[in-house]
Amino acid sequence: MKKILKLGIIGCGRIAGCQHIPRFSAIDGVKITALCDTNTARMKEQRRKSAPDAELFSDYRQLLERGLDAVSICTPNDLHCSITLAALRAGLHVMCEKPLAGRLADANRMVTAARRAGRILQVNQSLRYEPSFVTLAGLVADGQIGKPIHARCIRSFGATPDKFWSPGAKWFVSRKRQGGIVLDIGVHIADVLQWIMGDIVEVAAATRTLTSGIDATDTAAALFRCRNGGTAMLELSWATPVPGSLMEVYGTAGKIRTGFTKEPIELTRIGRKGAEVSYPKIEKNVPSSFDCFVRAIRSGTRSPTPGELGRDSVAICLAIEEAGRSKRFVRIKKFKS
Repeated sequence: MKKILKLGIIGCGRIAGCQHIPRFSAIDGVKITALCDTNTARMKEQRRKSAPDAELFSDYRQLLERGLDAVSICTPNDLHCSITLAALRAGLHVMCEKPLAGRLADANRMVTAARRAGRILQVNQSLRYEPSFVTLAGLVADGQIGKPIHARCIRSFGATPDKFWSPGAKWFVSRKRQGGIVLDIGVHIADVLQWIMGDIVEVAAATRTLTSGIDATDTAAALFRCRNGGTAMLELSWATPVPGSLMEVYGTAGKIRTGFTKEPIELTRIGRKGAEVSYPKIEKNVPSSFDCFVRAIRSGTRSPTPGELGRDSVAICLAIEEAGRSKRFVRIKKFKS
């Protein structure tokens, strides 16, 4: 019989309520025994919905003393580092929402602390567990389009997340709270582009704030140079009136596109008779981030999205912001073990 894994959730906002709490609650052998949030009403509502046996805390330090095995951190970005370090000192495994941190020095500290503690630090880079992206990355890795030479992704939204995703959550659009579209959405796509294209070496970017009343970046266009000689582009905006989501990867023998047709993935290969278009089936039974976190704890194996991966995604995003300010190419700072 499996030992019950006791889990605490720190932060009971939108991402905790729609993902972390219900997904962990559904895993056999996992019990959410503690919730923490400064908003008591919101925390009680999450307990009522999905964690009826959880103790409630307004101070995460008290939660860390309750004999847990692991915590899932779903707080605003600027709190990720301090809470993660405290949890690791308490001997707990940590799932941290993306971005791992808003400062590279903090991300480095988190990775180093997890290594020293011998505990799992997993960042919730959720697209790594999304079946369509797993399929796309697999097709590229299998050589279906030859050597990848260029990739491009557009993600646009009709409003800032404090308006449409989590109403009232102003930290999303606060530079002081480490908000902005680059660390919120760009951290996902930068990781996917590096997953597909390989190591990103440097970036040039144009960044802007078009939405009135905020001081964080809400629009960005970035050009990446990759170690394999290829290039990639990332285009982001919270300020466009109509949302959009497109991605395309070009290789020496074809291309892959998502978001252009009703089919999830369109594959074009150059054959003897010219261009041949097909629509590959999406991978099934891809384990979720939450399943993989629990599996890593139980088996003592490495997480598919360890802190190091989250740290590298943060490095790319911060380089985008720096490139936007400096108007020049910026090298990606690699982690020094």
